[in-house]
Amino acid sequence: MANLSSLIRLRKHTVDQKQKFLADLYRQVDALTAEKTSLNEQVAAERHQLEEQGVLEALAWFGRYAAGVKLKIELIDRDIQALEERIDIARADLRNAFSELKKIEITDRRRREEERKKEQTKESRALDEIGIEGHRRGKLQEQE
Repeated sequence: MANLSSLIRLRKHTVDQKQKFLADLYRQVDALTAEKTSLNEQVAAERHQLEEQGVLEALAWFGRYAAGVKLKIELIDRDIQALEERIDIARADLRNAFSELKKIEITDRRRREEERKKEQTKESRALDEIGIEGHRRGKLQEQE
């Protein structure tokens, strides 16, 4: 039977790489979410400041600024949605890779268990032969 240790190492490496890729996708989503939160906070701060100052001309410019920020937030939302779709695909891919790894590990464990049982059987037979031979010699010496 073939040794599966190198295949197991390869599968583990593949799983590790897929986990790193998935973690990177999650980090990207977190960064975009933080950026979105920051933009919302900036707009709220600007609005609060304008309300305190009460400058009419600034209110006209604020509308354009708020619309631009709203557009940025919509783009961020689209990017987050695209990343979430990629995350779903990456998670499924990771599950499949992990499943393949486990199948190979189980097969390897079963093979090693079979080898161990064969060795025990061989050893048991050898000890039985030694015992039988010792018993036979003891009987021969009793007869003499």
